[in-house]
Parts: sequence; C-alpha cells; structure tokens
Amino acid sequence: MTPATPGANGSTTPKKGKTKDVIPFGELELATVGLRAADAWDASPLLALLWCSKAQFREAVRAFSASIGTADEADDDLSPVAARLEELDVLINKSLKFVRNFLTEEYDTKKKAKAYYDTFGLTPAGELHAARPARAKDLAKLVKALKTSGYDKGKYGTAFWKKIVDEYAPLATTSSDVRGDTAVSVGTKNTQEAPLRKMLRALRQHIKTNFPDTYAAEWRNFGFQKESY
Repeated sequence: MTPATPGANGSTTPKKGKTKDVIPFGELELATVGLRAADAWDASPLLALLWCSKAQFREAVRAFSASIGTADEADDDLSPVAARLEELDVLINKSLKFVRNFLTEEYDTKKKAKAYYDTFGLTPAGELHAARPARAKDLAKLVKALKTSGYDKGKYGTAFWKKIVDEYAPLATTSSDVRGDTAVSVGTKNTQEAPLRKMLRALRQHIKTNFPDTYAAEWRNFGFQKESY
C-alpha cells in the first residue's frame, strides 16, 4: 500500500512517489528515439517549437549520436595501453627490491642506503611514484644512477631497467593523452545530452497539445514506445 500521512481533517494524503522519466535513460536508446522522432517530425504537419526548429532538433540528435561513438572509441583505444602498463607496473614493483638490496649492501645499512634513494629515483619508502608520468621520470633517474654504480652490469642493473623505461615512457604519455581525449569526448557527450533530453520532453508535450485525441498513437509514431522509462 502507498504510505499515507494524516491530513488536517483526519483524512490521509498519499505521499508522492518518484516521477518516472518519459525519456529513455540509456545513451543508445536516447539516440534511437531521437533519430526516430526527427524523421517523424520532418514528415509530420506538426509545426516547429518557438525555440527549436526541426533542423535544430535533427542536428542535436546527430551530434549526440556521433559523440557516443567518439567517447567509446577513445575508451577502447586506452584499453591495450592500460593493460600493458599494468603488466609493467607489476614487474617494476617486484624488481625494485633488488635495487634496494644493492643499496643496502653498498652502504652497509638500510638507514644509510635511504640517503641515496632519491638519487636512484626512489621515494623515501623505496618505491616509485604512483602517477605514471612521474613514475616514468623516476625510471629514467634510476637508469642514470645505475649506469655509474657498482650494479651497472648486474642482472637487475642498467640494461634491465633501460628496457623497461624505453617501453614505459611512451606508453605513459599515450595513456595520458588518451585519457585526456576520453575526458573531452565524455564531456562533449554529456554537454549534448541535456539539451537533447529537453527537446524530446518538449516535443512529447507539443504532440500531446496538438493531437489531444490521438497523442498516444502519435507518440509511438515519433518513437516514444513507453509511457515512462
């Protein structure tokens, strides 16, 4: 039963429920309804809105539909790069202990070794920075320090880390660029979505006002397949 609250005269007043949206929530569904509505409106005698012409509506639908694809493509481009960076991060984190061990042996104690962490690109905790652009710089610093150290030719010396940094640095830059493109694409999509929803709600009401007896059938013709979503 619907919750109720007592009224002034002892009667009860039903609480208002959450209003259901008449426009689909999903991006693909929104674009589909928009395209169907644009075609139907062009073929209909229904006049334009004062603030939105048929051409403006179709352009809003086209721009939003295009932005969905752009955002998805940017996100897809990021996936292989991110996966490889994660693999390299695991390798880096596992291998840093050998650098720390070398420094401890070289300077007798862990406390003395920590004084050289910064020279080798390590944080006070003996790790690299988490942010990948900064981590790439740390790796370059590590390679430079190893080359002039007694661990240059070691298994986890210069050659080992040089191979990692040569792959890691460009991937980190690519990841940063793609994330920037993704953010721009998603921002564009979000900016275009709100006006399109506003237009569709207005068009739906416009149909109901001009077709008071047959608006339900007209709604379906314009792509509004449900009373609410």
